[in-house]
Amino acid sequence: MQDNKNHLLVVDDEPAQLETLSEVLETEDRIIHTAQTGEQAKKLFEKLDIDLLIADLMLPGTIGGIDLLEMARTAESPAEVILVTGHGSVDTAIEAMKKGAYDYLTKPVDIRRLRALADKALEVSHMIRRQKELESALRGEGAWMGIVGESPAIVKVFEQVKAVAPIDTTVLITGESGTGKELVADAIHKVSSRAEGPLVKVNCSAIPETLMESELFGHEKGAFTGATDSRPGKFEQSSGGTIVLDEIGDVPLRLQPKLLRVLENSTVERLGGRGSKQLDLRVVSSTNRDLDEAVRKGEFRQDLLYRLRVVTIDLPPLRERKEDIPRLVEFFLNRLSVQLNRKLEALSEEAMEVFMEYKWPGNIRELKHALEQMAIFSPEPVLSNVPETIRVERSFDSGKLGGIPIRDLERTAILETLEECDGDKKRAAEILGIGLRTLYRKLEEYGEI
Repeated sequence: MQDNKNHLLVVDDEPAQLETLSEVLETEDRIIHTAQTGEQAKKLFEKLDIDLLIADLMLPGTIGGIDLLEMARTAESPAEVILVTGHGSVDTAIEAMKKGAYDYLTKPVDIRRLRALADKALEVSHMIRRQKELESALRGEGAWMGIVGESPAIVKVFEQVKAVAPIDTTVLITGESGTGKELVADAIHKVSSRAEGPLVKVNCSAIPETLMESELFGHEKGAFTGATDSRPGKFEQSSGGTIVLDEIGDVPLRLQPKLLRVLENSTVERLGGRGSKQLDLRVVSSTNRDLDEAVRKGEFRQDLLYRLRVVTIDLPPLRERKEDIPRLVEFFLNRLSVQLNRKLEALSEEAMEVFMEYKWPGNIRELKHALEQMAIFSPEPVLSNVPETIRVERSFDSGKLGGIPIRDLERTAILETLEECDGDKKRAAEILGIGLRTLYRKLEEYGEI
């Protein structure tokens, strides 16, 4: 779409009707184009990227409403079509719907119905276009919304996003830290009919337990010390759109029943409130923990888990889709070339060999950070200065640790322990002999959170 606005083409041979329809449909985010004949409309179609066509079925000249319908539906970026017809042509309009028209209106036009149909048709138009972008990614034509790859594992993820996005159901995205869970959550929202609504992200692991209830559910004035005014929580803020609950496994057990009620009833009750507020939202959550194990340990409610994972999308670690590494490298180097305003061609043959052999415990995030470091510290277009932390891992494999900085050894030990614990930070901290807060601080220092 051009200039982020919706382009509507209204076609009618009666000037008064044309003016009325245009005025009714005009909003701040729309540009209205008009034509009085099919021939004029055809010329506009050839010049513009039209999102919605509203045309009289019976037009003077050789190009009529049905011809415009076929033109709109077969365009490179197809437009949705609403036809306007007299009572005597209703049968023709119904036939037109079978050929792909979104709907039809009879004269005199019901203004409220026209507005409602236009809004819904534009939603459909946007969703179809986003689906086409996804299909391009599935055909290997490039990265889609930052998700890169052609391996069977990542193509399966593309297919799952495509299937689940139009359906208003809860989705649980699982996978290790750095595998791209946030990108997949973004994609689900952007391909859905809620794309024009808010996308609210909540990092459950970063909110102190004492503040989480107020942050998620909101509070009324006087609900607690310091509550000087009423404030909506994240659920209310996301009404009409999507809420993404990152690290859902870190929600305290005492708050899980309240979260379950939101999912079951689509209502929320503020802290200190006396009534419930109706919500219209979609819940997408993500975790790097084994929630089934958390249920067995009594740390997570089974009924809540059932509600959260109506659909599960599991993201594979990078070590299980190494065939995507060359493409990921190319993708990030292209981005870095723009950011740093310099030419970055590739990795050296030896550096690429190291990248392909490395286990990538930090997954795509670690690969991205490694390339950023290499690009910053090397003036060459072909990068060969593999970071010390990656060489440390290879040294671990060979058993040679002499001369390696303590910080690098520490980082590798922490990331490998997390990998062994399937992302369970509490268990990893116990094995490492450090506090959970210390583990979070270390991960933040390493850029892993």
